[in-house]
Amino acid sequence: MKSKLLIPLLLLIVACTSNKPMTDEQKAAVQEEAVAAVNTFFDAMTVNDGETLIGIFENSTDMTYSTGGMVYDYDRMMELAEQNLPYIKGQSFETKFDKYIIVSPECFIYTWYGRNGMTGIEGDSIMMEDYMITVAFRKRTEGWKIFFGHESEKVPVPIDTAAVQIPD
Repeated sequence: MKSKLLIPLLLLIVACTSNKPMTDEQKAAVQEEAVAAVNTFFDAMTVNDGETLIGIFENSTDMTYSTGGMVYDYDRMMELAEQNLPYIKGQSFETKFDKYIIVSPECFIYTWYGRNGMTGIEGDSIMMEDYMITVAFRKRTEGWKIFFGHESEKVPVPIDTAAVQIPD
């Protein structure tokens, strides 16, 4: 399992590596485009716009997305979308933290942390309190595309306070 997660990470590093330093103007231009691409991604999830969501993923052999303890390639992500999108009405997002990392003129990484609510078409809902999404975008002719992503929810870990003395 470790090698399955290591390979996408290495691909992410290689895909985003640039030997040329960027000017402040280049960084600002990429930042502006990055904000627009991320807004498109979150807006599509908010209203469950399947066509936009599917279109934002890069159809390539190195596209990798990890969620729910599973690792998906492009084809498997499309199967997942086909199976689940019809049952989702929309999502809500309350940002606690987010960050853009501009890697090159053709690549950026975005990390979001906060509350993620999901409502089903039957009216059922779930709220994930400590949710994290990290996506890496690559610039293509048709626009910015996600080629790497990871979603996870913080798992409560009980702390054994008897084993560690906490000063008053």
